[in-house]
Amino acid sequence: MAIFLKQLPVGPMQNYAYLLGDPETKEAAVIDPAWNVPTILQVIKEEGYRLTHAILSHGHYDHINGIEDIVDQTDAVVCAQKSELAFMASGEGGLVIPSSVLKKTHSGDTLNVGRLDVQLIPTPGHTPGAQCIFLKDRSGVGGVLFTGDILFVGTIGRCDFPYSNPRDLFQSVAKLKKLDDETVFYPGHDYGATPTNTLGREKRTNPYLMAKTVEDFLQLVRH
Repeated sequence: MAIFLKQLPVGPMQNYAYLLGDPETKEAAVIDPAWNVPTILQVIKEEGYRLTHAILSHGHYDHINGIEDIVDQTDAVVCAQKSELAFMASGEGGLVIPSSVLKKTHSGDTLNVGRLDVQLIPTPGHTPGAQCIFLKDRSGVGGVLFTGDILFVGTIGRCDFPYSNPRDLFQSVAKLKKLDDETVFYPGHDYGATPTNTLGREKRTNPYLMAKTVEDFLQLVRH
């Protein structure tokens, strides 16, 4: 199935926001709307899409600081893990989501963006309720994966915050490694040598993915 996909560099921290849509129904989701909402909405308009979902990989400010404007200006439903929404609502760790946004949320394992079946994969470790967003190719080979701050090209996200858990992050990375090698992943920051990579190449080159045991992984992250 054809998909609409745009990788948008945004903000001063090398963030990426993403647009994912169904070319037939013209429904689209924005992943991690931050920093430059006018440009995000302009691209959606120019491409002829209607924004139905805003998907949050996790609750850090540099990934969600545009969510209130998205909710105010569109009909988008906010999609995040229930535990992350509760974490943000509590203000723990400095993560805050406006109450107006919490009224328009969806949490669960899957959602439909037009005819696209989008899987929300819980991947805690960087934050308690981080998630990756996966669209499996209908052929059964490969697909596209949006990893937020869990996996970058050549490295992984931080797990040294007071609310992070390196053991959980190891398990989350192990979960992603089970996906097909031809899966192309799109990270939340432009921190690597390339903007994207396949999981197969990453498994062969990223030392954190090459760690065979949790003890090896903890040594790499110095825990």
